[in-house]
Amino acid sequence: MFNKNGAEMDQGAPPEKRARLSDEEYEALKARLKARKKILQTYPRFKLIMAGVLASLASPKDTRAPLTIKDVQDLILCAVTGEVRHLNRWFLLFQIERISQTTVLVVENVSLSDLEENEECFSKTLEIFEDGVEMMNPKNDGINLSVALAYSPMSNAVKRNMRQVYKSLKEALDDGHVFSDMDCTEQSNQGMEKSTSSDGNQKENLAENNKGCTKTQLMLSALQLITGRYPFPGQGRSLPYRFTKDKYEPVTDNSPMFAVDCEWCQCVDGSIGLARVAIVNENLQPVYHSYVLPDRPIKNYATKWSGITPDLLRGVQKRLCQIQEEIRNLLPPDAILVGHALAGDLKALQLLHPYIIDSSVIFNMTGSRSMASKLQFLSRLFCNRDIQTSRRKGHDPNEDALSTMELVLLKLKNGLDYGDRTRNSMGGWNGPSREKILAVVSNEIFGTGIRDRPHEKLDLQDAILMKFFTFIQNANKSALLITDPAYEKIYRPKTPLHPRLFSCRGAPVKIVQQPEMEKIVTTLESEPNRNLVFVHTAVAKEEENKGHLKKLDQLIVDLHERMPMRGVMIIIFGGKDKSLENGLCMVNVKKPSRDKIVV
Repeated sequence: MFNKNGAEMDQGAPPEKRARLSDEEYEALKARLKARKKILQTYPRFKLIMAGVLASLASPKDTRAPLTIKDVQDLILCAVTGEVRHLNRWFLLFQIERISQTTVLVVENVSLSDLEENEECFSKTLEIFEDGVEMMNPKNDGINLSVALAYSPMSNAVKRNMRQVYKSLKEALDDGHVFSDMDCTEQSNQGMEKSTSSDGNQKENLAENNKGCTKTQLMLSALQLITGRYPFPGQGRSLPYRFTKDKYEPVTDNSPMFAVDCEWCQCVDGSIGLARVAIVNENLQPVYHSYVLPDRPIKNYATKWSGITPDLLRGVQKRLCQIQEEIRNLLPPDAILVGHALAGDLKALQLLHPYIIDSSVIFNMTGSRSMASKLQFLSRLFCNRDIQTSRRKGHDPNEDALSTMELVLLKLKNGLDYGDRTRNSMGGWNGPSREKILAVVSNEIFGTGIRDRPHEKLDLQDAILMKFFTFIQNANKSALLITDPAYEKIYRPKTPLHPRLFSCRGAPVKIVQQPEMEKIVTTLESEPNRNLVFVHTAVAKEEENKGHLKKLDQLIVDLHERMPMRGVMIIIFGGKDKSLENGLCMVNVKKPSRDKIVV
């Protein structure tokens, strides 16, 4: 279906020898190819990277690591507005400013399996799309596809404006332009189909998971180590790394835990240089601490985050190799390392370790695996501990390691579902109350001294959201939404936009209700072109057959034909409700084939 290397070449008879070109013909051909390449370089280009490659439909099915709907939403917003809201981990999009239009087709109740098992029904679609990724069914996270797409984390500009416009978080939420993620989850739950038996099973499972959990249950799997970009044996980037032990013993639930936190600087060659490391045991006692002199000259001390200054490293002689040996001697052969996004610390240490518990994975307040929650936020919310409060001294690795261990101990006591929105399906939240969460978020925005720093970047952990189409409108981009009436209210943004909260007040989003898939293109033909054309439709459950899949195939082709050159088309199959089958996302940049470019 999808091939990493493109279409396979015919391995049959050798190609016929071509007549040798004259010097004049060769130069003319060279000039034409150069001109053609120059034209193609003016077109946007989409490329899968890192997590995108791991989720690619060209990868073996049993090794794929599916993306989330929030990952896909990041792509849509990047294509339309040019803003990348999170650390981009799965795609690159070149020449964004040249994108003529973004067309999005969202289809409910169609899954990846429908495509893989009925390729003949999607013959035209598969001719168009070269890139596709597997996408987790959002209902695995207890959220409807429409709600997941209708709400977006706030733009950085709106985050800054909030504290100047509103006096409190309650006032902001009451105004109707911003929302809490818990309100969105509740809205999603109202549309969920759930039977009495499934509700009973949910409560039973919640009670079971509240009993606590074990250390081995919290450990990262091999796949999680790879997708989390941990140093891993057999990967090229891990070649210079050392193992924490020459020989390991099997890990058990009685194996000791050690929380590790490092601070590092940037060296002149762009690499990171370890500058400080701290280790705390599961009794919350410091067992190791040292400053380190990086092997390469330091270009940037990054004091705001690392807390490292030239004075702190003056006179330090200890090098990375010595730190590695001391840690190897400290750790027992069945030690479990604990950390918050520990992959970065292990890279700074240049160490490999098989037994990992990552607090940024086992705790999650964003509802998406692709967006980790900050240690500072989690520590304040779950442990009532304020860390990383000094804006001048930076982070303290002893403090961060201690907080990380506290979180893991809390998780062991309260169970797998505790503090993890990605596991709390159907609204069964197990953690601090809504009031406490909003109080912590409110302090991030309106706390003492915050108003005196209006340009400081706010990280609200995606706990405060805005409507997706408000994000588009605030970027001064035009949009057309064609949707089934069932989804219209969920998507509709509040208008007009607040003049002080939003920097732009672009044209209102045009919304057209169209429940029939066959009439979508006709509806679109009567509308002028816009920056974003967003279509959300569904395959009715009683119409799940190959004939309807062929109609969907034709709809995709018709939408693609109508889209102008240099447009980006994004297809989202949301997955099936009944069996929670995964969905997919396919991406295409419309450009002429090479043989049709006239130069």
